[in-house]
Amino acid sequence: MRSDEKSDEIIELNVGGFSYTTSRMTIMSYPDTMLCKMISGQLPNGLDSKQRIFIDRDGPLFRFILNFLRDKRLNLPENFTEHIQLRQEADFYRI
Repeated sequence: MRSDEKSDEIIELNVGGFSYTTSRMTIMSYPDTMLCKMISGQLPNGLDSKQRIFIDRDGPLFRFILNFLRDKRLNLPENFTEHIQLRQEADFYRI
């Protein structure tokens, strides 16, 4: 596989029972994160029954983590109240 093909690879994740699909390039955009280390094989990861990478974390909050990786900024809804929980998730993912 050529390196440019690998960067376009689709990554499927199961985070706490919620399915997410993204590109390898999005995950690898922050090389020091736990997600990058999982995708690159530096950290072990489990697979669910559909062969998606399984992460036993808060599924709904993961959307903010993934959007941060995509947009390089944190956008939260005006009525967002889970700041402490989101901080815990960001700490877990080393973001």
